[in-house]
Amino acid sequence: MRLLLIRHAEPDPRPDWGGDPPLSATGRAQAACLAEALRDSALERVLCSAMKRAAETARPLAAAVGAPLVVEPELKEIEMGTLWRWGHEEQREWERVEGEWREGRTHVCLPEGESLDEVAVRVRPVVARHIGDREVGDIAIVAHGVTNNVILTTLCPHMLSSLGKDLAISHTGIWELEGSGSTFRILRRNDTRHLATVRD
Repeated sequence: MRLLLIRHAEPDPRPDWGGDPPLSATGRAQAACLAEALRDSALERVLCSAMKRAAETARPLAAAVGAPLVVEPELKEIEMGTLWRWGHEEQREWERVEGEWREGRTHVCLPEGESLDEVAVRVRPVVARHIGDREVGDIAIVAHGVTNNVILTTLCPHMLSSLGKDLAISHTGIWELEGSGSTFRILRRNDTRHLATVRD
């Protein structure tokens, strides 16, 4: 089977949305370009988290390919805790924790938030259930940066050395994987060619 792993489009940056913002105007244009680019793909199921930015990205894709949209709340982004109000101090703290993860200490949590291990515990069973469904073919997962990072390094363990460092996961960037069970290979990495006409 083939799996398309896609990060949501650009969210609205205004802080009044809290930790669950909808898409920005640019994000809506990105989502439309993504749907058009994949219109002729053979996707049979589109999964997304319940967070607004993921659902609003996945909805036009599912409509374009004529596939059911399945909302899986456990595919949500890592719980940011006190870091969701992003600023200079929060960025420094994020980089500190990210450094811990790169050194293999994936049990370290964001302040009042989750660790990579905790994300993996809730995300991996969802992915395994859909990948193991023999009645469905190719699928797409529209989720989030850290969530997709965990999925990639689960299905492609050789990518673990790149954890949090070299894995480019852009808004609507497409990672295409092929395989079965827990053995997948990467066919496409963070493909954003469909965004050529979208103005930042």
